[in-house]
Amino acid sequence: MSVHAASDLSDAALGGPVRIQDDNFIDSYGRVLSLRGLNISGGSKLPTTPNGLSHLDDGFYENHRIVTFVGRPFPLEDAPLHFRRLQAWGAPFVRLLVTWESLAHAGPAPEDLDMEYIAYLRQLIELMPQYGIKCFVCAHQDVWSRYSGGSGAPGWTFEVAGLDIEAFTDTGAAYVHSQDEKKRASEPPNPKEPGGPFLWPSGYQKLAASTMATLFWAGEALAPNLKCRKSGDADQISAQTFLQDACIEAFGRLADEVSHLEACIGFEPMNEPHRGLVNLHHFHSWNYDTDLHIGHCPSLAQSLALGSGYAQDVDYYVKSWPWPTRVSHKSRVDPKGRSAWLSLDGHPVGYGRGLGECVWHAHGVWEWDDKKKTARISDDDYFEVDHRPGCEGKPIEWYNDCYAPFLQKFTERMSRKTPRQFSFIEPIPNEFMPPWPTEDPDSKKWRQQKYAEKTVIISPRPNNFVYAPHFYDLNVLFNKCHSWMSVNVQGLSRGMFVLNALYFGAKGLRHNYKKQLSNIVKYGKLSLGKVPMVIGEIGISYDINNAEAFRTGCYDTQRDLMNGLVSAMEDNKLNFTLWNYNPNNRVEYGDGWNKEDFSMINGDDIVENGPVRPDYRNYQHEHDELYRGGRILDVIIRPYAVKTAGVPKKSNWNHKSLRFEYSWTSTAAKDPAVDEKARLTEIFIPGYHYDAHEVRVQGTNAEWTYDKPRQTLYVRSSSPGEHRVVVAIENEAQHLLERVRRRRELYPPKFPLNMVSPATEDFLEDIDWSLAFAYWPVVAAVLFAVLAWYIMVLWMG
Repeated sequence: MSVHAASDLSDAALGGPVRIQDDNFIDSYGRVLSLRGLNISGGSKLPTTPNGLSHLDDGFYENHRIVTFVGRPFPLEDAPLHFRRLQAWGAPFVRLLVTWESLAHAGPAPEDLDMEYIAYLRQLIELMPQYGIKCFVCAHQDVWSRYSGGSGAPGWTFEVAGLDIEAFTDTGAAYVHSQDEKKRASEPPNPKEPGGPFLWPSGYQKLAASTMATLFWAGEALAPNLKCRKSGDADQISAQTFLQDACIEAFGRLADEVSHLEACIGFEPMNEPHRGLVNLHHFHSWNYDTDLHIGHCPSLAQSLALGSGYAQDVDYYVKSWPWPTRVSHKSRVDPKGRSAWLSLDGHPVGYGRGLGECVWHAHGVWEWDDKKKTARISDDDYFEVDHRPGCEGKPIEWYNDCYAPFLQKFTERMSRKTPRQFSFIEPIPNEFMPPWPTEDPDSKKWRQQKYAEKTVIISPRPNNFVYAPHFYDLNVLFNKCHSWMSVNVQGLSRGMFVLNALYFGAKGLRHNYKKQLSNIVKYGKLSLGKVPMVIGEIGISYDINNAEAFRTGCYDTQRDLMNGLVSAMEDNKLNFTLWNYNPNNRVEYGDGWNKEDFSMINGDDIVENGPVRPDYRNYQHEHDELYRGGRILDVIIRPYAVKTAGVPKKSNWNHKSLRFEYSWTSTAAKDPAVDEKARLTEIFIPGYHYDAHEVRVQGTNAEWTYDKPRQTLYVRSSSPGEHRVVVAIENEAQHLLERVRRRRELYPPKFPLNMVSPATEDFLEDIDWSLAFAYWPVVAAVLFAVLAWYIMVLWMG
């Protein structure tokens, strides 16, 4: 029998490196791998020195070239503990977050790179095989940079465009957490304009981030007059070439150090890319279905005016239902003449300082209309076509002309030393990837699709392509609350009737998420064919419902949400990395970035009867350093088949009863000399749940061995056909009642559910309320008929 645990993804356990076969990851024995793990970590967006927590202001601007990220995601000496946790949790697949700023904060030249941080990352990745961990490196960004309210690019990149990072808050060019907090503290409170770091997603459409993304993707075509000079070069190049070359080389130098290491299986070129202004929806509005609207949402025309110092009346969006946000009112934003653009007489930099004014004004995109007090747009289609001499008027399409060429350049550089590296690729958030076929791109099959951008990507795909989209419940994400009803936002944004988009109860969550994720899978296959899929980010906010769980220790709402997400991914047979594992998380400021609180682990010291309570379902594990501070670990840590000797069919786990069922099919090995492991399915059976119970295993058409210390069920299939395994506990009924009793300890004796028997409460929990509401048209028709009959009786009588 195997000497390796099911969750061990080391080359020794897999017989060699992970490989791709059609739409599966496989090991060297041909077994299908289910890759599950975590994003590590949300804290990696922020420097360690000076302290980069997004609400802190000290040194934010003046120190942007002298920061360090060494110690992100955690100090090297703490890595063994964190890696043992991943091992114990059955989460050996890591999306390792690395920002461009962390590598190149000092400047764009290769000699400016932070080799100390690169050495730290190499040491971190070198440790992983000891714990059976595999990782891929994500070039992480949100809203371009920390200096435009997100994370990712270094501060010096704004100088390339001629943007003044210190003017962004006054000119509405970006929402920056620390600066906005400081500004609000100096002004009278405005209850009509609720503020806070939840406003950060709207930054993609604001002037700073949208301009930088545009120059990065299409600066040659859309800002041909903006030139830069590389260090030591006499020739000038476009801002696009300058920025892309600097970014790719920074990650390329990292790849030179880590791509050959056993644990590193690939790179992701960019987290949640945004097209900027390329293929602009409209100068006077954004696309509500794809662009996130919250807080001040100036149109591009208004942003251009604000950036040059002109006051504007801007739409202010607030949270709503069932659509995430709505316009509340017009809000006056007045820069008082301050410009977001650097003048040419400022401190010189070697590579350029912009054009001394708004780069889009300098290219003739707009003029100020002093009579109407608005930006007058000169060319409504400016961001649709090329403006280079000799190429004027040639249409530009972002996926084809901007994204795909960058992906090719990035992945080629990452694979220079190690060609086997996987390429993890995602579309723009909330969009389906358009067709990128390997066969004839002119086929009607591709040209007639209606689910994605109306384009077909015709350039070659990167080698070892892995589709890695993201998924979040946008309704919960925006509103930071959830009770008993969920909404299919994906469907609503594509015209679904609102009543058809509603789901009810805990099981309704699973149905809702299963539907939305199945669309991601379906359209991913239509666009890309047979490629492996990994949901690169998926998770929940733990501070929903006014952070009530922190005070009570009852995380049941979060538990329902996460169980719905993971169960839906299991239903769709998806690989995934949950967002996120951050040991630096604190109740005071969450993950430290824009007050997000998505970490499944919290680092606060728990004081008995203190203001912060641990998850009551984790009480019995708080003494164990492998689980201390865990949130809803009872649904995150779950049994699953890590290595399947055949084709997975169905996996289902009940987190209450702990009953696990798994089925798969296999073909007979024609060669009796085939390695024993090729016939061995390895299932992770977490001690977190099962060590306290007697475990019963039933197998169909298979032999099994349960190794409790290794948390592994080994199943050997000697004959072809369908195989099925059921894992259960001996004292299931008693266990279910004990779960109910444990929860009742949180509530007063006269709480309504405490007044029924535990068995009744368990029964009520198990009702699928979503099915009752699924037949609302029938119910409505019956009620209408009864009402009509009643009115007729009254009228006749």
